[in-house]
Amino acid sequence: MRVILFTKSNCQLCDAIKYELLDLQTEYEFALKEEFVKTDQDVQEGEETLVPFIHVERDGLDTLRFEFPVKQVELRQAIHFEMKRRSDQEG
Repeated sequence: MRVILFTKSNCQLCDAIKYELLDLQTEYEFALKEEFVKTDQDVQEGEETLVPFIHVERDGLDTLRFEFPVKQVELRQAIHFEMKRRSDQEG
């Protein structure tokens, strides 16, 4: 399983979610990738990039998405259930 955290610089909420994911990594084995979202260059006029957001991939396919605002409790529960489901399928 791979978790991709979309973030930007100087984002306290992004940092909180990143540390939550790092903590979860100590409990569950998954790859964590951090992708930085460019603000002004990638956003059309009048739009706002809301970060953090997260994509969870299994076998190269998106299985879960967490859009802004990401809630730590929901993220923790979802990764727990995803890893349990993965373990059940392997066993």
